[in-house]
Amino acid sequence: MLESDRISAPTRRTHSMLQATLAAQLREALEKAISSAQVSLENLPQEIKVETPRDPSHGDYASNLAMVLTKQAGLPPRKLAETLVEHLQSPLFQEISIAGPGFINFRLAAPWLQEQLKALIAADREFGRQAPQDQHRYLVEYVSANPTGPLHFGHGRWAVLGDCLARLMRLAGYQTETEFYINDTGAQVQNLGKSVQACYFQALAQAGEALSAEAQALIESYQAEKTAGEKVKVRFYHGQYIEVLGQRLFENQKNQQIEAAPEYFSEYAKAAILSEQQEQLKHFGVVFDEWFPESRLHHQEAVKEALQHLQESGKTYQEEGALWFRTSDYGDDQDRVLIKQDGSTTYFANDIAYHWDKLRRGYDRLINIWGADHHGYIARMKAAVQALGYPADALEVLLGQMVNLYRNGEKVRMSKRTGEMITFGEVLEEVGTDATRFLLMQRSADVTLDFDLELAKAQNSENPVFYVQYAHARICSIFRNAADVTRYDASAWSDADLSVLEAPEERSLLLKLLSYPDELSFAAKQREPHRLATYGQELAAQFHSFYKQCRVLFEKDEKQEVTEAEIALSLARLNLVKGTQIVLRNLLVDVFGISAPEVM
Repeated sequence: MLESDRISAPTRRTHSMLQATLAAQLREALEKAISSAQVSLENLPQEIKVETPRDPSHGDYASNLAMVLTKQAGLPPRKLAETLVEHLQSPLFQEISIAGPGFINFRLAAPWLQEQLKALIAADREFGRQAPQDQHRYLVEYVSANPTGPLHFGHGRWAVLGDCLARLMRLAGYQTETEFYINDTGAQVQNLGKSVQACYFQALAQAGEALSAEAQALIESYQAEKTAGEKVKVRFYHGQYIEVLGQRLFENQKNQQIEAAPEYFSEYAKAAILSEQQEQLKHFGVVFDEWFPESRLHHQEAVKEALQHLQESGKTYQEEGALWFRTSDYGDDQDRVLIKQDGSTTYFANDIAYHWDKLRRGYDRLINIWGADHHGYIARMKAAVQALGYPADALEVLLGQMVNLYRNGEKVRMSKRTGEMITFGEVLEEVGTDATRFLLMQRSADVTLDFDLELAKAQNSENPVFYVQYAHARICSIFRNAADVTRYDASAWSDADLSVLEAPEERSLLLKLLSYPDELSFAAKQREPHRLATYGQELAAQFHSFYKQCRVLFEKDEKQEVTEAEIALSLARLNLVKGTQIVLRNLLVDVFGISAPEVM
């Protein structure tokens, strides 16, 4: 994905949301009932829910507003519903009915729906994009993998979750940027350097080079830990990638043995691993607005400044030679150490400085995507945000569960190529970007995901991404075929009379198309982009059903004429097909960051 392809914050509203429109109609009816003294309420409801009934015979949409307000209004719900219906007068309604204890059911008028279809087609790539929702600046921080090894497949899940969420929020009208936090300091980076240094020395020894006693001792320590398994304290990294880095460094420096401090090897390895992570994520369609290194905080003395700020505001205390933060004052289950007895800062202290830096850069709503194993870290981080003088809701944390890899139903644990953990890059190479992105977005982030490698590659309707993309490709084929129709001018579809669209399949498909802005807005508010994967599959299914039941192009033999009624129906249906193509393309390209193929 090129930088120019990214979706920026919207500047205008291009299409209204059906549910929001109906909620506004209900609010207006309620206000009229109050002003006419038919209803007495102390407070108007903050939110009016409008939902799609499970049974289509009940209408296109329904609201339980009357039942929600019955106690406050002092009226039976059906009576309150009847009063509201009296004030619901609009050309968008074909029928309004009251069901059960007081549900208000709406059936939308066909002419109004047809006008919305025309508006959808006119909006084209802008359909679904919403006006600015608030004045907040959102920063989504995700992946933030340590630069000490390859990305695992769980990182891939968090990468697509963060990228799709940011895309979704921008489309829904939220000013959103993204960031990768590089944990490039601390013992882990020092251990990385020692590990690569040991493998570099090992390559020198294999080439017959003389080594110092210190270099030989480092190799022996590295090999001893590698063969000891879990019996010793881990001080090195042992993946094949470490040996590759050491060998590569040897090959690049054949003519001169490197005599440098371990920091040299740390910087070399860190840069190489980070570069690989960046390339893989870019290939995956994930581009960050900012790559923020932890080392920047230390260079700017931001950690020292943050701790000083907490101390001066009375949020810390000294005990047993350590500096403690009163996180329990803000709901944490215990206080936390900021500076240890040896004078070194904890990871928590560094994270406080990082979050303060984000807030001071003007982002007043921080969204972090963490692994589920960080659940216990949320309370202390929220405590820190509040202690720094910001509201608790300035920080929002989404927890992502891991992914189980399967092949034909059997769990895959190790790579056949390396004998080690399967990396994100290996899966991406085997399956491809489109299938990986879409399938990783099929389930809520807080649910463990089972990812079958063979299913992801399947070219059939069992594969969800193939099913949705095929619907778009089929539509492109329909328009190619329309250009070859000889018995009538199928290209005149944009001037069609849409009133002939009367079949149930046509109406269902049209309603599904028009619900896209609602789906997009709700998914953004809930921070649940997986809802759009479900919507995409449902839309594809409705289109396939429509195409099966409703003939779109009429081309008969020379002895049989195409009737005027058939021509009118064909042209009108091509509008529905076009609307479906637009929504599928916007969904695939703009939300999921994958291709909308024209041929499959």
